[in-house]
Amino acid sequence: MHLTEKKLTAVVSEKMKGLPENAIKEVMDFIEFLRSKKENGKRGSPEAILRHLGTWKFEKGELDNILEDVQRFRELED
Repeated sequence: MHLTEKKLTAVVSEKMKGLPENAIKEVMDFIEFLRSKKENGKRGSPEAILRHLGTWKFEKGELDNILEDVQRFRELED
């Protein structure tokens, strides 16, 4: 199925009508995920993480735990 950008936008807009606000937010988050994946290549890449530098706030030690988890997941992918 090949749609022009205009038709695709109309189809997506129509399908989103009537969705609750939290579902619309999920759709928007997913769109941003797809865009960032396309722009940055691999999820979790240093470039993808650095784009958000300064926008996140962590409890003491929380960032270290997250980075350790990322490393473990990367090792599982190999």
